[in-house]
Amino acid sequence: MKTPAITGSTQIVGLLGWPVGHSLSPAMHNAVFTHLELDWRYVPLPVDPSRPDAIPQAVAGLRALGLRGANVTVPHKQAVMRCVDRLTPAAEVIGAVNTIVVEKDGSLLGDNTDAAGFIGDLRDHGVDLQDRHVLVLGAGGSARAVVYGLAQAGVARIAIANRTVATAQALAAALQPHARSCPLTAFAIPGDLQGLAAQADLIVNCTALGMTPNVDTSPWPDELPFRSGQIVYDLVYNPAATRLLRQAARAGVQAIGGLGMLVWQGAFAFERWTGTPAPVDMMRAAAEAHFAARRRAAQAPSPDLQVRYARPSDADRISELNAYVQQLHADTLPHFFKQPSATSFPAEYVLEIMARPDTVMFLAEQEGRAVAYLYADVTPAVESSSTYTFDRLHIQHIAVLPEAQGHGCGTALIEAAKQEARRRGIPRLTLGTWDFNRRAQRFFESQGFVYYSHRMWLQGI
Repeated sequence: MKTPAITGSTQIVGLLGWPVGHSLSPAMHNAVFTHLELDWRYVPLPVDPSRPDAIPQAVAGLRALGLRGANVTVPHKQAVMRCVDRLTPAAEVIGAVNTIVVEKDGSLLGDNTDAAGFIGDLRDHGVDLQDRHVLVLGAGGSARAVVYGLAQAGVARIAIANRTVATAQALAAALQPHARSCPLTAFAIPGDLQGLAAQADLIVNCTALGMTPNVDTSPWPDELPFRSGQIVYDLVYNPAATRLLRQAARAGVQAIGGLGMLVWQGAFAFERWTGTPAPVDMMRAAAEAHFAARRRAAQAPSPDLQVRYARPSDADRISELNAYVQQLHADTLPHFFKQPSATSFPAEYVLEIMARPDTVMFLAEQEGRAVAYLYADVTPAVESSSTYTFDRLHIQHIAVLPEAQGHGCGTALIEAAKQEARRRGIPRLTLGTWDFNRRAQRFFESQGFVYYSHRMWLQGI
């Protein structure tokens, strides 16, 4: 369908956030504007939170420039609350604004359509919420919207389970006055899941577990069964089939992904701005098509990828890339991995090991920007006193930023390591992986790596 030209009377809405380049919302809304022949356009409005007064200036700019409204995404959902003239009850209770409406008199209304979007998608899937028992996993901002929406929709009771039970208790206490006659109770993950699992009619994941790039994580233990008739809803929509949803599908229970919530919250925002009923099916189709196109593009090889030996001037960037990997590990196993800090893999230490004759370090760049690195050493290995010493190039670290994954960075770094090993007359590469990181394991398997040793532990003794 041809995109209509922007005219002198085109009405503009957009998305305030940082970053906003990943959003599906422009494709979703603009497809509907075009189909309905509305002279409206939806544009990204990136607002850098590090700039002083950027957020209040951006919100005031909506009114000053004659925009009709905007969606708001992370990290600005709370900050914009102070910048609008009034809030809807939903925005006030949830404590976040995801939709701003510029009203006819120029005043700014802050609304939140996340709760309504979540309930709208459940009903779109034929889920009857009346008198249901619900288990919500997580107690962050998305959980707040979900719990509020469920309580307003008439469920019987809601259990909020979180790793930090105090956070779940605080959420339950804050929302209980707005939950009608629905009791809100707080529990711990994973300790209380066993007792909660069988009672829940609906299980909702509001954590980031399972989201790209941590696609092999799940908030639900493999050994914990689902029961017949349960419904599992995962707010994560990238990937479409999360590990949690695959677990539910294997158990034969209804599994619903989070893309529909994104579509429905957008549909309600569309109606707030235009006064026109939103064609939800068309918005969903546009979002799915754009999402599929983005996945295909991510799988295409990058023609501008360059891999070279790391130089001392790269130390700071390598330290930053390492912090990204450390954060992924800490998010997945917070009780085991430390949060990244200035002492995790500082640039000074990178320079120190870079100077060693047994160190090999490569950097991958796209369009001149460092997006990945590989650090290895070539010290001969002695696995134990009962094994012979053997030559190997051992990969200590390999890190690829999310936006560069799927563009051949990892393959190119492994190929560079192979060539280095051949140059040194070393017959093999070795590395270690963590058991939870099945995605990394599958990648290394695809590169020809095979398992030759396993470490195990026995906990809870």
